Amino acid sequence: MRLLGIDPGLRHTGWGIIDVAGNRLSHVADGAVHSDDSCPLAERLLQLHDALSAVVERYRPDEAAVEETFVNSNAVSTLKLGQARAVALLVPAQAGLAVAEYANNMVKKAVVGQGRAEKAQVQTMVRLLLPGCEIGSPDAADALAVAICHAHHRASWTMWRRGGEASQPAQSALSRPGRGRGPAAGGEGEGLSTPPLAKQAKRLPTPEETERAHVLRRDSTEVEKMLWQKLRNGQLGAKFRRQEPIFGFTVDFVSHDHRLIIELDGGQHAEQRAAHDERRSRMLEQAGFRIMRFWNTDVGDNLDGVLTTIKARLDETSVLRRPVAAANPSPGPAGHPLPGRERDSES
Repeated sequence: MRLLGIDPGLRHTGWGIIDVAGNRLSHVADGAVHSDDSCPLAERLLQLHDALSAVVERYRPDEAAVEETFVNSNAVSTLKLGQARAVALLVPAQAGLAVAEYANNMVKKAVVGQGRAEKAQVQTMVRLLLPGCEIGSPDAADALAVAICHAHHRASWTMWRRGGEASQPAQSALSRPGRGRGPAAGGEGEGLSTPPLAKQAKRLPTPEETERAHVLRRDSTEVEKMLWQKLRNGQLGAKFRRQEPIFGFTVDFVSHDHRLIIELDGGQHAEQRAAHDERRSRMLEQAGFRIMRFWNTDVGDNLDGVLTTIKARLDETSVLRRPVAAANPSPGPAGHPLPGRERDSES
């Protein structure tokens, strides 16, 4: 299996190719494509498109993965980076590749073991995981890290994708929705399949789990209180619960209707053991939850951006959960339908 990782940026877009054989990863190639910042935006996007297309044509990967971007406080910068990222998604999709998306902190956890690693740590681990790799640039190192992350999470991603292709409308995006944290929402309405672990996730918590959740609610951090004020009472169009026990884990915020979990890195959940954190995420993903993770500083410094990102994910889920009308409905009485980090825009 040959995987392409892409780290999108308007000025420099990194790319990395790895081969996967069982548990063995091997480096194939890496580099970065560039746009001329003296040219109009449309021409710069075309430059990125053509250069990435040449990479795909030369190395012919089987799948691709693209790093997700975080909505920062500068709307213009966010828009520019989003346009460059759209090119990064479009090129492999045009070549017929399935495209996965992963958040920056998830990539770091997959490569280093914790989501707040520095770039130097990521580069060091990439070299260790890909022996003999001579990284051409920091952008290329980030792209190789994205490819490694996809190699680690292909199993759960493929499981979701196979289920989604069988049940979602043909126009659904190839990319895995959410902040790189799990399968699409596995709701129980029409048009969506129910993942195998979804029913287990609904079991009643034990008294110990309930007590632990109660303590965490009582001892909420200021950042958790700040976000809860915006999530409570359906202010974003979804009902959220806080400090909810699921599978024996206590998640920060969850909307069961949208199968969306929001976690804050820091406070009670900071620096958890990598194996425990990975197992937790995998089980929640296989139960059909999408997981969005934000650092405490994200909420404290840019609450509006965090809320915008969450609302976009909720809107995606609302589209997927929309009931599909029958081609020849039978007559009858009318009824209701069944129920990461700011970064420079040109990096």
